[in-house]
Amino acid sequence: MTSYPPAIDDFGYVDPPETAWDESRPDTRVDSQLARAEFAAGQIARATAAQMAAIARVLAEARRHPEVYVALTDEPTKRQIDIAVDAAIADLAMRLTMAEGTVMTMARQADLLRTRAPRLWSIFLEGEISVANARCVAVTLESLPENSESDGTLDGKALELASLAPARFKDRMRTLRERLHPRSLTDRHTEAACGRRFWRDNDRDGMAWLGLHLTAPDAETAWQRIDGIARHLADAPDETRTLDQLRADVAADMLTGRSDPATAPRVTVGVLVPMLSLLGLSDEPATLEGYGPIDADTARKLTAHAPSFYRILTHPVSSTILDVDRTRYRPPADLKRWLALRDGTCRFYGCGRSARTCDLDHSKAWSKGGTTSAGNLGHLHPRHHTVKEESRWRVEQHEHGRLTWTSPTGATWNSDPPPF
Repeated sequence: MTSYPPAIDDFGYVDPPETAWDESRPDTRVDSQLARAEFAAGQIARATAAQMAAIARVLAEARRHPEVYVALTDEPTKRQIDIAVDAAIADLAMRLTMAEGTVMTMARQADLLRTRAPRLWSIFLEGEISVANARCVAVTLESLPENSESDGTLDGKALELASLAPARFKDRMRTLRERLHPRSLTDRHTEAACGRRFWRDNDRDGMAWLGLHLTAPDAETAWQRIDGIARHLADAPDETRTLDQLRADVAADMLTGRSDPATAPRVTVGVLVPMLSLLGLSDEPATLEGYGPIDADTARKLTAHAPSFYRILTHPVSSTILDVDRTRYRPPADLKRWLALRDGTCRFYGCGRSARTCDLDHSKAWSKGGTTSAGNLGHLHPRHHTVKEESRWRVEQHEHGRLTWTSPTGATWNSDPPPF
């Protein structure tokens, strides 16, 4: 058999010498890349299943042996077990560079598949079903009451359909769920409506996404109203905006109160503006509370014309705010406002909870000599605040607000410093 040197493609992939072959023909090159892609897909599925199983085992160990994560002097209480599990979730999230919600979801899905769809779980462990389809089965199982007969039916049907594309597989699972669900759609809709919500995701270039999860009638009514107003505006002879832009502008006007200022609730949003930018002598970005960097021109307009925005001016050279140690436990309003802008979100690894809804924590406890100053305060989600105070997690704050977190199992993480 002819031996060929390692083949290096445009993406930097290197074939080991024992598997390289003559790729002078285009059909051979296509076949080899298809084989690589198929093999990699199986590896991804196997690795994801193994990771999900390992995460579930860690949380199970934290429940059985909470002493790994919390200090115990007696039999653990339910609260201590819960805190141990939260601490383990945080440990996993930091080690795996995942969101804590993702860690919890992966553990829950592993348990669901292992206990309620064991045949599908076994082929998932072997990489014979895609990650998307396996997760779809777990989501479907989670929405169905546990029942050995219906679980067995779903497990078997999922095996039959395992090779379908994710979108088609999801449609089949949704149809099967309707057939297997013991409760009426009316009851389920009433319950599902309790999960309605409104959320925001920050995007690039000074933009952000807003989302609504509503009942279908409310969503359709809202869409028709916004679309109708947008189409009416589009008929104006001098209108240059697209329909998508018009719909977005109409919705923004409604939600911000610009369409009816008299009835709009008053809100306050912080804008941190470098002094030279405010004076028009620099284009250094400003910082919008709860979002991050915005362009200087937008910041100047907000601070000049919007009474719902307050300004915090920074030093024109160092861009810092000087701070002195406080002699009281509760931080004064000006310090709280500055810290909310400095931190933006919870300072624990990966947490995006807005600083506005977080606890303001003393990194070094007040009772142990910690001061109420910018150098010893940071925002923490109440859950992470509890984990810090009541588990073996530790945090140390350094110069300029940098934090070092150490998990109960010894993993460390140096937080990104705040932007100022």
